[in-house]
Amino acid sequence: MSTIQDVVQRTMYMSIFFILIPLGAYTIHTGMSAMVAGVSYGVLSLFIPIFYLRSSESGFGPKARRVPICVYVLAWALVQGGTFLVFNNLDSSWLWNLSTIGRDVVFAIIMYCQVTLSLVLALAGGKNTEV
Repeated sequence: MSTIQDVVQRTMYMSIFFILIPLGAYTIHTGMSAMVAGVSYGVLSLFIPIFYLRSSESGFGPKARRVPICVYVLAWALVQGGTFLVFNNLDSSWLWNLSTIGRDVVFAIIMYCQVTLSLVLALAGGKNTEV
């Protein structure tokens, strides 16, 4: 299995926590639910992968390449900042014309892609060690 495939697969498992919990918070709360979902996603998308990376079995790909936590945090911050800039500079009115379920699907895909891209950038940008 290639390293990228491994990252995609492991991020899919992690996404159960960093996507479903914020979406659940968004659907069951009233009032500030978007803020609750955004903050919970921000915290979980940072810490769920960190908890995984701290594991002794957290290698990616056939060579079990490991990612230093500080490199992941930097990659995560870059991806979050880049996403923020993209959303602020592009016309996203089409997104608000979607149904609620449609927006949820789009946001879930974006959240998954953000963490996957963060892990791929961390693998590409850091000194990776093998287990």
